[in-house]
Amino acid sequence: MDVMVDVYTVECLYKRFGCPTSMAYHSVADHAASCRHAPCYCFDCRFDSSPVSLVGHLTARHSWPVEKIQYEVAKSFVVPASEEDKRRLLVAEDNCVFLLAVGAGRDPGGRRPVNVVCVRGNAKPLYTGVLWVDGPPAAPGQPLTSSFQLKATVASCSVPGEVDMEQGWLHAHVDPNMMHGESGELHLRLCLTKLS
Repeated sequence: MDVMVDVYTVECLYKRFGCPTSMAYHSVADHAASCRHAPCYCFDCRFDSSPVSLVGHLTARHSWPVEKIQYEVAKSFVVPASEEDKRRLLVAEDNCVFLLAVGAGRDPGGRRPVNVVCVRGNAKPLYTGVLWVDGPPAAPGQPLTSSFQLKATVASCSVPGEVDMEQGWLHAHVDPNMMHGESGELHLRLCLTKLS
């Protein structure tokens, strides 16, 4: 009987999201729990798709900005002050999708939360990241007076609109003294590494 069960194969539950895998019937649950093709969702309109298709949806329908990044190369970002949370999609050279989310700084101390997550369904963490926050120079034309860095594993999130701005693995609360000028913009650098 075990031979018969092993011979009977089924396609992955996430075939429509791009998974080409077929497996023994009894392995479906284990595969689904770690499948890299598990869907992601748009919080605003309940659209579900692969992470790459979600990027197209969020940029076309909801006007989210998107930028290309490369692994192991630090990318600089300037995030303006805002009354709203800012979200930016980052697409790596292998089409993996990340989200850089910066809060509006509504806490009493004026701190702004910064969070980085990988946009994907239920796969295990496969990335580490280094996030730098560069403070303003002491005077125009002078070097930075302060900078700090965080290094952590990058968490996953299947609904990028629901990122918890107060917690995360690669996460910081940026004090007002690290913001630039009267506008309060943030100067960030991010370097992501794919684990083998």
